[in-house]
Amino acid sequence: MSTRNPESATLVQLARHMGAGEMTRTEFLQRAVALGLSMSAAGAILAACGESGEAPSASGSPTALDTALPKELLLYNWSDYMAPELKKSFEREYGIKVVESYYDGNEMLLSKLSAGATGYDLCVPDNITVHIMLKSGLIQPLDMSLIPNFANVMPQFKKPNYDPEEDGKKYSIPFQWGTTGIGLRKDLMPETTASWNVLFDPKNKGRLTMLDDPREVFGVALKIDGNSLNSTDEGQVDAARDKLIAQKPLVRAYDSVNTKRNLISGLPMCHAWNGYVLQAYDVLGPEKLEYVLPEEGFAIWCDNIVIPVGAPSPYAAHLFMNYLYEPANAAKLVDYTWFSSPVPAAEPLSNPIVWEFVPSEETLQRSELLNDVAEFKRYYDDAWMQVKSS
Repeated sequence: MSTRNPESATLVQLARHMGAGEMTRTEFLQRAVALGLSMSAAGAILAACGESGEAPSASGSPTALDTALPKELLLYNWSDYMAPELKKSFEREYGIKVVESYYDGNEMLLSKLSAGATGYDLCVPDNITVHIMLKSGLIQPLDMSLIPNFANVMPQFKKPNYDPEEDGKKYSIPFQWGTTGIGLRKDLMPETTASWNVLFDPKNKGRLTMLDDPREVFGVALKIDGNSLNSTDEGQVDAARDKLIAQKPLVRAYDSVNTKRNLISGLPMCHAWNGYVLQAYDVLGPEKLEYVLPEEGFAIWCDNIVIPVGAPSPYAAHLFMNYLYEPANAAKLVDYTWFSSPVPAAEPLSNPIVWEFVPSEETLQRSELLNDVAEFKRYYDDAWMQVKSS
């Protein structure tokens, strides 16, 4: 069964009618715009489908794309999530300058693209957002023949459940992956702990931050109660909401981007993603800081690279994707972000501290991948609004 939404399927059918000579290109564009697509996005779908009206396969020929190299490649990314040297070396090799703009959350990325924003060649959503974007027709299938270095990726990330290739096409490739835990300043804590409950202890009022991410924050409360991070049980989510509302007076801020700064400046604990804690660890050292994956269970996640519908230069985007999978380049990314790489061959070429913090297989037994919960997401969003407004 196709994972594209009905509007996307209709657009492909229209393109096939055009390829069969049953309508003109102008008529196709008019119908596509009437369905709610921007003119540029409709044009991108038409270009992707080609004159035959057939959607390209994931293993299609590179000639299906315009191979003219642009002057710029436009990357929409989290801040401080791309090594500057990689952008410079890619420009030296291909003559294409990588220009970045930034978002501070997957919700911002999704809302902007859903509203019809175009002009981005690449963006970096997490695994949940990839699945939502795929179902919404916001991203285009990849030509894997242009990404031969995908062979360097570890097996568990080659065909993940959030991009299952149900229509025979692949829409995302892994960028960085990691875990969600607690960064603890050992020198500022009377005692450390391996439990999420430390973030709910009244004596820690004003001494902690939580991620500004509803699924991650609800995941903590759900795990404390012994439930799945991906629960779609209203009662369980309500209980988690009440727990988070009670916790809110303790929280200094909901903050997804300043973990390193907060820990270095003396905040005792941060609910955080591994790489940001390790950036602080590099400054503070093991005597002052530790990263805890709580005993109740924790989230794992994978950020991915995708090409939005309407991308100006899909061919150049593929070149950059492939470039990132060269082991030496993957190592440079690890050394800059401190997150885990999906390219094992990068390990001997990069900072050993990062690899020391990759969980063992035994530890991963306590982990759970955050998944798309489809329509139940609205329930989480409403509950999150109640927490934030309390």
